[in-house]
Amino acid sequence: MSIETITLGIIAAYFIWRLYRAFNKETSAPGERVRLVSPQTGEVLEMKIIQHVPQKVKNLWDDAAFIISAKFVFQKVLTAFANGNLKELKEALSPEVYRVFEQDVLSRRAKKQKMDFSLICFDSANILMKTPNHDEVTVQFTTEQINLLKDEKGQVIEGDRMSVAVMSDTWVFKRVGKENWIITATKSRTAPCTK
Repeated sequence: MSIETITLGIIAAYFIWRLYRAFNKETSAPGERVRLVSPQTGEVLEMKIIQHVPQKVKNLWDDAAFIISAKFVFQKVLTAFANGNLKELKEALSPEVYRVFEQDVLSRRAKKQKMDFSLICFDSANILMKTPNHDEVTVQFTTEQINLLKDEKGQVIEGDRMSVAVMSDTWVFKRVGKENWIITATKSRTAPCTK
């Protein structure tokens, strides 16, 4: 092996190393074209150092993580609703949705009624729709619940302790600021448990 070939190999290795480093940087690199010619053999090695490497951007959105949070909020809001906790409801709901929940809570208070809410399990929780920038997300929850309405003496006037209802709820979550979310719409329907 001639000295020119060895030298050419070393130079080529150096530029390959530079190329590797350019690809692994997170910022842009200027364009650079390299052309090596052996004076003895006329062998040409030509390569192009990358002109631009897009900056790495972390994808901060995660459907699975959002669903976990949404399920937690779902249970928290329905528990607050059953307990008549208007403060927690006001923090989680848009003004329009809050007024609907508030009317029901105040009506129960006026009649001295209490609500027992038990979330048995989530059958499913799926994102139905989301905006491109993920600032509004529609989630459908299918859950098994027991809901009882009691009078002031603790007697059940609606619901059945032994009857589990399958609930299908569709909620719209809207981002407020960078990290806060509120519920801007809710839709619920009930079906008998088929299990």
